[in-house]
This record gives sequence, C-alpha cells and structure tokens, in this order.
Amino acid sequence: MQPDVIGTIHKPTGVTLTDADGFEYPEMKAIEGFHVNFQQEVPELSEFKVEPQPETPYRVYAGGIKPLAYKFPDEVTFREYFEDMT
Repeated sequence: MQPDVIGTIHKPTGVTLTDADGFEYPEMKAIEGFHVNFQQEVPELSEFKVEPQPETPYRVYAGGIKPLAYKFPDEVTFREYFEDMT
C-alpha cells in the first residue's frame, strides 16, 4: 500500500493580486488538512477517509483512475501511521 502524498492543497480565494511587475495572479489559500491518496481502501485509516469523495480529485492515477482520498489533521498524524515514509 503505497500512498500518493499530496500534502497541503491550495485553492484560489477569488481575489486577484498584482505583483511588482504588474502581472496579475490568483490569491491562493491552503485548505485544511494533510492530503494523501491511495489506490484502494485502507480500512485502518477509515477515520481519515474523505466523505464524500472528491468528484474531481487533485491528482489521479495513470489511465485516469480515481484515487481514494484521505485527509489527516496534519503531517505529523500521517507520519504516525507511515513512520518509514520519507
């Protein structure tokens, strides 16, 4: 069971900012949690499974296969389950 670690996901706030050169760009804000995908259900992590699952996941597997999304409160909590991950 190899997780696809996303980590922090940022989403646009709807506000447009302008940099020092006059280029506009969207303001981004981190959404809550530390995000990780798996190819299959992980029963021991059921408390972290995102419900409902995203209609449009942040990332998909090869061939467009949708992952199962899990959200941990933070990276430390995730690492408690996957201590050997780097």
